[in-house]
Amino acid sequence: MQIINNAQDMMLQKSSLGLMIFEADLKRNPKLGGIKDKYLQDTGYTLRFLTIALDMEEPLLFDNYMKWFGQLAYHMRFNIEGMKRHFEACRLIFKEVIEPKFLDRVMLTFDEGIYAFEKAYNDITPVQIEHDQFLNHLLKMDTDQAYQYVLQKIEEGMSIKDIYLNVFQPTLYKVGELWQQRIISVAKEHYITAAIQHIIGKLYPLMFVSRKESIYSMTAVCAGDELHEIGMRMIADFFELSGWDTHFLGSNLPINMITEHMKEHPTDVLAISATTSQHILEVKALIQSIKQDEKLKHIKVLVGGKVFNETPNLWKTIGADAYALEPEQAILLANLIVGESDE
Repeated sequence: MQIINNAQDMMLQKSSLGLMIFEADLKRNPKLGGIKDKYLQDTGYTLRFLTIALDMEEPLLFDNYMKWFGQLAYHMRFNIEGMKRHFEACRLIFKEVIEPKFLDRVMLTFDEGIYAFEKAYNDITPVQIEHDQFLNHLLKMDTDQAYQYVLQKIEEGMSIKDIYLNVFQPTLYKVGELWQQRIISVAKEHYITAAIQHIIGKLYPLMFVSRKESIYSMTAVCAGDELHEIGMRMIADFFELSGWDTHFLGSNLPINMITEHMKEHPTDVLAISATTSQHILEVKALIQSIKQDEKLKHIKVLVGGKVFNETPNLWKTIGADAYALEPEQAILLANLIVGESDE
């Protein structure tokens, strides 16, 4: 294995690095041989998040991942002593293969992440999820009753925007927490997300009855193979309701397809959503591609999602024009940055 001099080297040699860590850990715990594939997969995730944090020079990216991992490990009943041995194996291999000057930064970022993991694992307090009628319908897999609940709220005077913000959004947060606490399965989480998307689709005829005339246009995408598309779909709907012409492209689209779409369909704002830092390099590459293209460089880039919420300056680091915490703020900022470009 070649000596690792920087984050790019580390990313390229991630698989070899993971195998060396496994073999070092295996010497102290032969039982790991039975879970080699899972061990390498999990180690690969940790190395990827560590490498991205180093590449972006944003240690918080790794800290936040390890905090989440620590909470998940607690609920999955990971053996904390086994995890400590794993982390020590990582340190041992890092010292063997990473160039000394780069090693200092790696170890500082890694050790801060381990502290975040152990603190999250040891200090966790299970959150009591407040169940409401809408969530209960979905947990029982009764989509029709959930839809009727939404219609009832609309009849009582709740606006579509309020339905999004006060019914759909909190429900999705609760479902994520229920999954992390291992109270519901991945399958149930996916079902509930799909059910909410289905309900949103059924609301579209009501949603755009009084739609304003389009002034500006926006394209909405999710970074890389991002699985959490529904948040960005809701953002796109908010823009549509506020008088924007919107195109929601979803996820899993290569950069060239996104840029070609925007050349064919004039766009004032590109909104990009990312939940975790594993997609940040793709977001950065997409932004650079736009800023360097003469036909697209006028487009303003607005970013949002959990990873940006947790890392305050990340949007500046990757070259975005603005960052929004929630839908109403996204629309306000989009109008501001497009208005500035019109002056």
